[in-house]
Amino acid sequence: MNMPAAANTTNNGRFLLGLVTGSVVGAALALAFAPRLVSELRERVTAAAGDLSDAATKNYRDVSTRIVGAVDEATARGQAVRDVVADAVAQGARSVEQLAVAAKSGRT
Repeated sequence: MNMPAAANTTNNGRFLLGLVTGSVVGAALALAFAPRLVSELRERVTAAAGDLSDAATKNYRDVSTRIVGAVDEATARGQAVRDVVADAVAQGARSVEQLAVAAKSGRT
């Protein structure tokens, strides 16, 4: 089934015309929407960066609060241990003093 040369030339011409027309329409649409798309993309990126910054700030505050709480708790525990040790040393010193007084007076 060979097509006549004239029909083949007509089909090629239509294809070429469709290709050129599609290219022109596509280019026109790209130029028409490009500034808006770039603007929208810029807004989205700016919004996403702002959201990321807000999330990072919130996480930083949360972690800082937890760290401060842990340090305060560790400090309180350390002070409690220091107080217990100081009381034990004071009690030991009183016991030694009582023994020394008893030894001086001859009552052991």
